[in-house]
Amino acid sequence: MLINTRVWECVEMEFTAAASYANPFLGVQLEAEFTGANGERLTIPGYWDGGSSWKVRFAPTAACEWNWRSFCSNEADNGLHGQEGKVAVTSWSTEELEANCNRRGFIRVHKDGRYFEYADGTPFYWLGDTLWAAHTSRCDSEAALPRYLLDRRNKGFTVIQMVVGHPTVDPHAEESGLYMNYSPESFLNEGGAPYLHRYNRINPAYFSALDKRMNLMLDMGFVPCMMGMWGQELKKMTIQSAKPYWRYLVARYGAYNVTWSLAGEYFFTEDVQGWHELGEEVDRFDPYRHPTSVHSIAPHSGSQHYQGAGWYDFNLIQVGHVLAFKNFVEHLPSIDYKMHTVKPVIMSESWYENHPDLVLNDGVRISAKEVRFASYVPLLQGCVGQTYGAHGLWPFFDGNEADKWSDEDRPDLWTNDLDLPGSVHMKYLRAFMETVSWWKLEPHPEWVSTVLESNAYCAAVPGEQYVVYCTGGTGSVPVLVMITEGHGERYEGQWYNPRIGEWSEAAGEYHEYGCGWIWRTRTPDPEDWVLCLKRSAESGA
Repeated sequence: MLINTRVWECVEMEFTAAASYANPFLGVQLEAEFTGANGERLTIPGYWDGGSSWKVRFAPTAACEWNWRSFCSNEADNGLHGQEGKVAVTSWSTEELEANCNRRGFIRVHKDGRYFEYADGTPFYWLGDTLWAAHTSRCDSEAALPRYLLDRRNKGFTVIQMVVGHPTVDPHAEESGLYMNYSPESFLNEGGAPYLHRYNRINPAYFSALDKRMNLMLDMGFVPCMMGMWGQELKKMTIQSAKPYWRYLVARYGAYNVTWSLAGEYFFTEDVQGWHELGEEVDRFDPYRHPTSVHSIAPHSGSQHYQGAGWYDFNLIQVGHVLAFKNFVEHLPSIDYKMHTVKPVIMSESWYENHPDLVLNDGVRISAKEVRFASYVPLLQGCVGQTYGAHGLWPFFDGNEADKWSDEDRPDLWTNDLDLPGSVHMKYLRAFMETVSWWKLEPHPEWVSTVLESNAYCAAVPGEQYVVYCTGGTGSVPVLVMITEGHGERYEGQWYNPRIGEWSEAAGEYHEYGCGWIWRTRTPDPEDWVLCLKRSAESGA
């Protein structure tokens, strides 16, 4: 059997078991070994897809011919064991690559540990959006999800943070102790619940419905960040049940361009060693070594437990939806950036737009200006990406009266929150970051200052470019940038308006100051602004 495909494209191979199994999910294992003409070898796990149907999904990593052979734990099953074939793989054209960045290959951590790149070496910018309800029936794959994804693609988003599902939910939508405010039915999708019998037999129909959502995201160029469960669920599920669940996820979605997160808010189950064991299991089972992390409760990342672990590839910081946590927004990225084991840092959950301000319970809803602060500041303090969120979008709230929201916490409809100002400002942020070498930026808060009523944050590619975010004040405020490594080279300054995405000239004074140089200017008005200084070509290399 010969299959023709393209490099990095998922190929699905179907097998029919010749034997019957009391529990095909836990009772038998299938895998296929693929050997490329270039000498590369990949062992791909298979998964049960209902009845006597089994599948293996393979994404070729090189344009060449691949030979494959299947292996089953029951060698007497000649429907699963000993099958063979070939896959002929060709490359994409330049135009096809531009049409969908996922064709550049699976994202990975760059060798310097600071940022992500596609397999072809192109830097990958993480601009995520939060869609925790992507797996549910309310986020249907026929109308709602395509509308949402088109909007996010047009605004420059590249990542969808989603929950795979709630494995503690049974087929009757009875959940086991989650704090979420969904109606019980909203834990399900068109295929039902993740398990037919809780933890004992997976429900392929549920994951078939999830497949449709995943393929929509991937076909539109997004990289899903897949969170296997919520942290509280491990208390009910236990590590022993979580391991085969995660092995199933890796087998089913490992041939896609994804990142893994063991859970959302993992530390609601305070089992540091248990989560570590689960991370090692995912790492051992995944032939593609997708970047793997674990999403934290506020206010920290998984770095406090796993920074040195081999399976743990990047940090997902959560600050929480608390405006009084301003200092955490500023300092947590810097803490993770400075860690001895270097790994990319993402501000994965900060302040959701239109979300109630928690802890103080002051009746305030988080505004677009505060979202900008919680986006630009982390990017200049050590993060290489950030994830936006809107209160009506993360639960994909559709007005269901069965949802268990209090009046003060109830979100707006997702259709209304889809186009909040902050989401448009993320489009401008992405456009700005594409004008600088964002993957080279180093945080240097000590190189910028302003007056007491304002704040300023700086990151730089020393000797080349400086990016400064100014929070604003009661009027135009002075901004002073120290260029300590320079010798008077000329720098050209521009202001970037993060609210409308427009540039204007920054008139500044540049002169010696002590052993270095200082670039001095004033913000155009009391609002927040981004200053970009770039070394003039006239200054030489």
